[in-house]
Amino acid sequence: MSLLELFKHNRLYIKVSKNYVEIIDVDKNIRVSEKSEKPFSSERLLIAEFNIAENFMNDLILKLKAKSSINRYSSILFHPLDYTEGGIAEVENRIFLEIAERLKGKIVKVWEGKELTNSQVIKELKNN
Repeated sequence: MSLLELFKHNRLYIKVSKNYVEIIDVDKNIRVSEKSEKPFSSERLLIAEFNIAENFMNDLILKLKAKSSINRYSSILFHPLDYTEGGIAEVENRIFLEIAERLKGKIVKVWEGKELTNSQVIKELKNN
C-alpha cells in the first residue's frame, strides 16, 4: 500500500431499510447487503435498537473490507429509506450521524431523498 492510499478518502454509501442494510464502496463499486437476524427497527423507528444496528453495520463493513482490500473508510453517506414520511426528525438524524461516526466515518452526512448513483454520492460527500 502506498503512502497516498493511507490518506485517501474511501467512501461508503449506507442505505438502511427496516432491518436491512446495503453498504456500497462507491469508489470500487463493491457492495454487501443483508437482512439483520436481530431486528433493529421497530414499528415507529428505523433504528430503535442502536447497538444491534451499529454491530450489524460494522459486521457488514468488515465483509466489505474483505472484498475490497480497503483497511478503512473515512467518508460515509447514510441514507434512511424507510420511515421518512414527513421528513427525518432531528433526533433520528442524530441517531444516523452517531452510527456513522461510530463506524469510524470522519466525514459523515445523512441523505434524504431518492437513491443516488455512486458519482452522486461522491459529489454529495465532497459538498460536506
